[in-house]
Amino acid sequence: MISKLFKLVAVLAIALIALSADGSPQEAPQSFELQNGLLSQKQFDEAQEAFEEVETPKGGLGVHFNESSCLGCHAPPSDRGLPGGSSPVTELRAGHFGGYNKFIPAPGGTLITAQAVGGATTEVKALPDSENVRDRFITPSLFGAGFVECVADETLRKIAREQAAQSGGRIRGVIREVPILEAPERTGVGRFGWAAQHASLLSFSADAYRNEMGITSVLEPKDNTFFGQPVDDGVADPEDTGGKFGGDVELFTDFMRALSAPSRLLPSDQKERNEIEEGFKAFKSIGCAVCHLPELVTAKAGSSVNGGAFRVPKALGDKRFHPYGDFLLHDIGTGPNILREGMPPETSGKIRTAALWGMGSRLLNGDPLLHDGSARSLEEAVQRHKNSAAQEAEKFKRLRESERVRLLKFLKSL
Repeated sequence: MISKLFKLVAVLAIALIALSADGSPQEAPQSFELQNGLLSQKQFDEAQEAFEEVETPKGGLGVHFNESSCLGCHAPPSDRGLPGGSSPVTELRAGHFGGYNKFIPAPGGTLITAQAVGGATTEVKALPDSENVRDRFITPSLFGAGFVECVADETLRKIAREQAAQSGGRIRGVIREVPILEAPERTGVGRFGWAAQHASLLSFSADAYRNEMGITSVLEPKDNTFFGQPVDDGVADPEDTGGKFGGDVELFTDFMRALSAPSRLLPSDQKERNEIEEGFKAFKSIGCAVCHLPELVTAKAGSSVNGGAFRVPKALGDKRFHPYGDFLLHDIGTGPNILREGMPPETSGKIRTAALWGMGSRLLNGDPLLHDGSARSLEEAVQRHKNSAAQEAEKFKRLRESERVRLLKFLKSL
């Protein structure tokens, strides 16, 4: 009881800090341990319980699935942290190239699940050699996702235009207009997932519940298949009932929207802080901040987003946050050959910019970098940038050793 009271007081304190005296955007709360004030403590506890719940076949866990809980992929970033972090857990996607070098997904779709109920054969073990175009995607963090969702579509479109102007057309993030499942026939600017395949957290939740756990909902009512062949799990669809779109799907969404932005790892020593600030200047000077944007601002409270299906609440509205990402697709030479379902051909080889907030905690946990986890250090990740980011990688290489050390120290502080 005392612990819950402490959490409630802390959440209220965060909310008070976020109040603006002059109406200007205020800093979004940063914490791995406290929510952002969106929910009451009772509501947040209920949402967290659903997020951590281990699903079973009786409850609709698919015959073929990747994990049996959200927590299975999105673990806490620290011993005392809330669930929702990134992790080295990967999902496999596959397909092959056909005539005219056209990418063709594996039967049933690019996602290849890794687990199966009982003695059923897993998709990953049965994947035909003919599906020889394969790539893995690490689990991204969910902290701060509510603020990302509440950035107006036009803000992201403007960023893409400004990038082109700043770089003489060399850099321009690709905007994906994607369906919003809870707003039929409406689309929004994609921002969630490595392919920017979702604009809303409700759509993202329903998609993950079906694809990663094999549990259907009103928004995703069809069971997973085994390479395109229907597999009956014995539970009537949709399996997630309750609420308007599914009780669990809505609780997952509430939990993600309530997560604070990632905390920074800033030293107490002023000299080290000064070096981090110098590192940030180097980060900007070589052009990294064109795509890894230091700051975004959410739409005002009461604004309509997600095709009119969601109104920005006070806890998320008119907040300034620091993702160090633009949530757009770019060709930086490390992207996948996989072309996911619904992606137009011109997005081949492109990947959503990795938001760098929370980088310090990821490195402390030993998490790999880049979308597939193939980079083991910051230096490697930066130096592998090519194509539209080749000039920036070359500038990083040419920095004086002291500047490069400070830049890396800055990244480790995020």
